[in-house]
Amino acid sequence: MSASRLKQQSSEGAPASSPIDLSRWAPSLTAYEKWLRSESEPTVRQWLRKLSGRDPTAVEGAIAEAAAWDFLASHCESCRLHEIPGVGGVDFEFTMRGQSFLVEVTNISTDAATAASGMPDTEMFKGCYGLLTRQLRDKVRTKLSQAAKNPGRPTLIFVTTLHWNAGHICLSHTAIEFAMGSPPKITGRLNRETGATEGELYQSTDLSQSVFLTPSPILGPDGHPVAQARFQPISGFLVGGFGARPEDVRVLGGLNPEAERPFDPTLLPDTPFCSFREWPVRDRIAFKWTITDDEQDEKQRGAAERRLRQAGHGPILDEIRDEAARGRSGDQ
Repeated sequence: MSASRLKQQSSEGAPASSPIDLSRWAPSLTAYEKWLRSESEPTVRQWLRKLSGRDPTAVEGAIAEAAAWDFLASHCESCRLHEIPGVGGVDFEFTMRGQSFLVEVTNISTDAATAASGMPDTEMFKGCYGLLTRQLRDKVRTKLSQAAKNPGRPTLIFVTTLHWNAGHICLSHTAIEFAMGSPPKITGRLNRETGATEGELYQSTDLSQSVFLTPSPILGPDGHPVAQARFQPISGFLVGGFGARPEDVRVLGGLNPEAERPFDPTLLPDTPFCSFREWPVRDRIAFKWTITDDEQDEKQRGAAERRLRQAGHGPILDEIRDEAARGRSGDQ
C-alpha cells in the first residue's frame, strides 16, 4: 500500500489492510512518502509496512512520524534523514538559518491518551479530565540513549498524539508548565489535634512528573533547596496534537535548562517554547515563554480570519466587525 493512493481511497475510508482511516492525514502521508523515497528506499519500505499493518499503535506511530516531519519541514529550510536503516538513531536533521538540529519522534497512542485523560478520542467531551504529563515525561526520557549518541547538535524529542480530544484540550501553556515543573499541589500546615489548617495555603510541587528535573533537590549555600536537572543530552521537547484538523494543530515546546547542546528557539519562531524564568531554581518555580498564551491566541484568530477571507467570507466578517463597532460606540 502506497501513501500516494490515499486520496483515491479517502471516499472508501481506510485501505483494507489498515485498522485506521488514513485519509485524515493523506497530504502529510503522501508528501512524507515522496520525500522518504528520495532519501532511503529501505526506510520507506519499512515505514509503509508499519503504515499498512494491523497493529494500531504501529500505524499511529507511522502517521505521527509523517505529521511531525510535515510540520517541521514547512518551518525549516532543509531536512535530511538522520536515522541509519538497520542501525537506528535519531529520525531527522533539520536546518534553519545555517544551524542544524536533530529530532526524534515518539507517539502517545490514542488508547494511552484515553486511559490517561479519561476522555474518548473523537466524541465531544464535557467533564473532568487528566493531562498527559506523566506520559509526556516518560516518552521524552526513554529517548535519552538516542540523544546521547549525537554530540555536537541540539536534539529535540517530538512527542505526538493522534487523540482528538487530547490534542485540543491537553495541549496548552499550562499543561507544558506542568510538564516542566510537575503539577502543583495545594499545601498548608495541618493541626493534627483540631484538623484545621494553620496559616495560608500555597502551591507546591514535588517535581515527580517533571520532564527534566529530579525530585531530589540539593541544598544551596544559603540553605534553600536547589532543583537539579538531568537528561542533559536532550535539548528540549516538542508536543503536537495531530488528531486535530491541520489548521487547529497546536505544537508547543519546552527547553532543558542544563542541556549539553542548548536549542535556540528562534529557529522555530512560530512555536511557543517554555523555559524557567530563573535558573537555578531555588524555592520558587516560574516560567517564561517565547510566545505567550495571549499572543498564540491572537495568531490563531488572525489565521482563522485569513482562511475565512480566502474562502470568500470577507464581506460577512466586515459586517460583523462594523456592527460590533457601532455597538461599542452606542455604549459610550
